Amino acid sequence: MDALSDGNENSLNKNILEDFEMNRRKFFKYSTMGAAVLTASSIVNRYNSVFAKTKLPAGLRPYPHPWMPKTSWAYLTDENEDPFKAEVSVNQDGIIIPENIDKKFSVNTKWFVEGFGYLYLSADNAGEFFTAKDFPVNGNLNYELARTRVARNKRVKNQYQLQRTQFSDEVEFLTSLSEELLEDAQKSLSDGERAAHYSDKALKYALVAGEKIELERARSEIEKQKRMDNVYFGCETRQYIWAKSEDMQKAFEEVFNFATITHYVWDTWYEVFEPREGVYNWGVKDNIVNWLSEKNITIEGRPLFWFHPIVTPNWLKNKNFDELKKYVESHTKNLVSHYGEKVKQWEVVNEYHDWANIHNHTPEQITEIVRLACDKTSETNPDVLKIINNCSPWAEYAAMGRMARMDAARPLRSPRKFIQDITEAGVDYDVLGIQIYFPQRDLSDIVRLIERLEKFEKPIYITEMGATSGPTNQTILTGDMKLPDGPYEWHRQWDEELQADWLEQVYTIYYSRPSIKAINWYDFSDFRPHIVNGGLIREDSSKKKSHERLKNLLASWNRLPGSRY
Repeated sequence: MDALSDGNENSLNKNILEDFEMNRRKFFKYSTMGAAVLTASSIVNRYNSVFAKTKLPAGLRPYPHPWMPKTSWAYLTDENEDPFKAEVSVNQDGIIIPENIDKKFSVNTKWFVEGFGYLYLSADNAGEFFTAKDFPVNGNLNYELARTRVARNKRVKNQYQLQRTQFSDEVEFLTSLSEELLEDAQKSLSDGERAAHYSDKALKYALVAGEKIELERARSEIEKQKRMDNVYFGCETRQYIWAKSEDMQKAFEEVFNFATITHYVWDTWYEVFEPREGVYNWGVKDNIVNWLSEKNITIEGRPLFWFHPIVTPNWLKNKNFDELKKYVESHTKNLVSHYGEKVKQWEVVNEYHDWANIHNHTPEQITEIVRLACDKTSETNPDVLKIINNCSPWAEYAAMGRMARMDAARPLRSPRKFIQDITEAGVDYDVLGIQIYFPQRDLSDIVRLIERLEKFEKPIYITEMGATSGPTNQTILTGDMKLPDGPYEWHRQWDEELQADWLEQVYTIYYSRPSIKAINWYDFSDFRPHIVNGGLIREDSSKKKSHERLKNLLASWNRLPGSRY
């Protein structure tokens, strides 16, 4: 395994550190790639792709890694990083951009970087974004991806240093190495494969450096801030009724001071909650509320409204707009008043940013429903905190022109644009919620997303998050998760240790940002999970490494339940 592909961010090979003072070019030339840098591959014939064998008329030619699946899709984002639908072609000529794009844009696609992962990456003209007029002719995608990340690291690192963050020699070395390799790539652009070879190495080190920059910054900020505000660390509770056991409850109570209770109108998890309009089966929900209340765990009810096809019965789906508004008023009052003071936080709408929109509402209609639901929540209980929850934070669905299980008949908005619209319309909400399951993106992308959301100056809840711990004998036998046969997504193939690594690193980043007031893992158990093997405990309630890692992390911040921070 490449020395830099280990999930532990401190695993940089000792040979690299020992050779730090060596001239970097000599180091790169003479060091053993398998032990100190990247497993060497011959430049000649390395790039197994028809792209490298054709003359590209206009656009970006990829030189993909031999392990990488065929590139079949790319999409564009604007200067706000919001995707938009465009006729981008990915064919034997490469990635071709239509000539009629009338805004600045970046190009985004999934890309495999050996030693780091198979992730979404962008080419954004080194942060300046492209226009149709200046988009490269006969460009090199590998080079543009590397140029984008090297430039980003330089901007971010300089910004953090101005804020007095000090970085390790390791970060300084990796950023310098990536910059020098990019210079080599730029000098080799007349030879596409050679330029791709240097670009790949520059990109690899830029990605490694980018994550280390964010983690060192986050740890520095945590130490400086010594946060004393109320921060919620929580999890969803739907598995309580099925996996109920004393060990499960104890494991939950050890680490969480916050929990969510789900109220889907139509759901196969429990007895149907609302089998007929206005008729509710409260039993399971009440049991969970009582358990959490006894343990002084703060409760968030969710969601008042999720207009997704899988949870919307026909009697609700078939309502016209005026009928739906009447239902929103009555349903809001019924749920919020039922729990009274026991549940004083409510996710008012979930994924209504053009995604979960079974009624195919217009943006204006969506704003009207959100406003009505928020106002009715406050009218029923003025003390309730109102949360607007959002999924798919990078909004790839907008580039695809797809809503949940249906094609879109109009341009779609990202969660960021949806939040902007309801904020500008004066909708009275309290918290911006965002789901960030492992997003097939690196830590630097996650931080950039949070920065975009922080501009709304609202408290942020990470409402749902998670990652798998990889296949087990059981999931292989059942077919729920087989042994991987493609390139790894992040650092290496998923296992319990890597799940714990990802958890520790994203929690560290989130906790370092005062705007983030809640961090909520979704699957507590591997029993009937949303993500296969995404729990912190196994189906038999034994603890996984991720549970242990979370407990130790919270203890280091004095944030375990009952701690005085």
